[in-house]
Amino acid sequence: MTSHEAIRRWIAQQMCLDLEAADPAALAYLDEVTAVAEAGYVRSLLKLGSYRPLVG
Repeated sequence: MTSHEAIRRWIAQQMCLDLEAADPAALAYLDEVTAVAEAGYVRSLLKLGSYRPLVG
């Protein structure tokens, strides 16, 4: 499972959203919220002094 999938599933759980039964509008909203959460996650990583991203 990728970080994206893990964050998306965690957010769906917080929203009490069943990924198998959710309608397209709910899934679209989940994707929007997930994108915001991922952006915050990346910003937090970049602020850590010990974090060194791979350069390639």
